[in-house]
Amino acid sequence: MHLNTELTLDLVEGRLNQKQQSFWKEHIAICDDCAQTVQRWQQFKIELKQSHLKSAPEQEVQNAVHIFQPPAGEQSSTFRSVLAAIVFDSFLQPAMAGARGTSASQARQLVMRAEDFDIHIKIWGDRDRRQMLGQLLPREHQDVVPAARLHLLRNGERIESTTTDEMGEFCFSDVPEGGDLSLQIDLPHLTVIGALRIQDPIDRNLKE
Repeated sequence: MHLNTELTLDLVEGRLNQKQQSFWKEHIAICDDCAQTVQRWQQFKIELKQSHLKSAPEQEVQNAVHIFQPPAGEQSSTFRSVLAAIVFDSFLQPAMAGARGTSASQARQLVMRAEDFDIHIKIWGDRDRRQMLGQLLPREHQDVVPAARLHLLRNGERIESTTTDEMGEFCFSDVPEGGDLSLQIDLPHLTVIGALRIQDPIDRNLKE
């Protein structure tokens, strides 16, 4: 488990929450590779501020290019993007489909499948304020899925971001309604996209 470029920049710029900062600072203390990566970006940031230029000096541009280069033996061509398929949705089960009086705050359970791991999701709350709790669970061998960066998207635009903890769990605190939502999961060499349709069971039944 190592810091990717996006997480490193978030750490250097102070955009991570307190829990995430503590987790990665503890990791950096025992991981020389990640510590060196963070140090290079911190130095790059300092030098860029000192330049007082609208355009970065050529040397600083080359430094950034060097930092972005993949580790030995890793090529950018290995990066892939895949779609996650919904294999279970509690709102589509027979018992739920026939429940005309179902509460709008009824929790929804989803399972999405993406290659070597599943994404288990629970969505609950009122129409104006929903929350999402999820976990990335490997189907074979691996104890946990490597640290991932997750984004809640609306029409392709990020509206909230988070990272998984040491158990592969994640949470979004403000999930809007709509059929134009999707979940993006960024791993070191893989991006997973899964479509989410956030709709109350009452609304779904009325349309049916």
